[in-house]
Amino acid sequence: MIGMWLGAVVAPVFVGSVAPPVLVRHGLAQLARPDAGSGGLGLASVLGGGAAGAAATATSHRTEIWWLAPALLVWGCALVAAACCDAASQRIPTPLVRRGGVLTCVFLVVGLAMAGDWPGLVFSGIAATAAWLTMLLCWRFAGAGFGDVRLATLGGLGLGHATHRGLLVAFAAFTLITVMQAVIVLARGGNRRTTFAYGPGLTVGFLIAAAV
Repeated sequence: MIGMWLGAVVAPVFVGSVAPPVLVRHGLAQLARPDAGSGGLGLASVLGGGAAGAAATATSHRTEIWWLAPALLVWGCALVAAACCDAASQRIPTPLVRRGGVLTCVFLVVGLAMAGDWPGLVFSGIAATAAWLTMLLCWRFAGAGFGDVRLATLGGLGLGHATHRGLLVAFAAFTLITVMQAVIVLARGGNRRTTFAYGPGLTVGFLIAAAV
């Protein structure tokens, strides 16, 4: 029993650490920016993917729906890879996000159907729609890119079992990261019109919202 439990914890973290670096390379190739890759970016994708695997395990344990883990693992790896591409190039690869969204939807439908958790499936759709609408407003009025809108839609798919506490902590984390990025941009001589990547902050927020 202990071995099975450890396997359920270690396997998602391991897969999460291995998959994102590969996805990042594909994403940068889709953006025609393979030169944007670096050792630091590779390390960030490994650590972020491990965190995504841990988040998938934590959410499945909290909800006691282990069929949810594969969907959240795919979801988290796609988010991390897209965020790393955004950090490196300030662009998010659309094919990567779309394929991640399709695979996440397939695994969510299969997993939650196996668990008989139809409300969770409905809430996942509602969360994705809410995230899409929120970032659509940010794209229209706050300077976010349309890639961020797509990324937020993908991110919302994993929040079908989020708690109020998780959402509050996630919002605080996203706000803190965004403010820190803005301060760094200004310190380097930028101005209010200087753009920066929203993807990393969004991804951290979504992973926290799902796991806490």
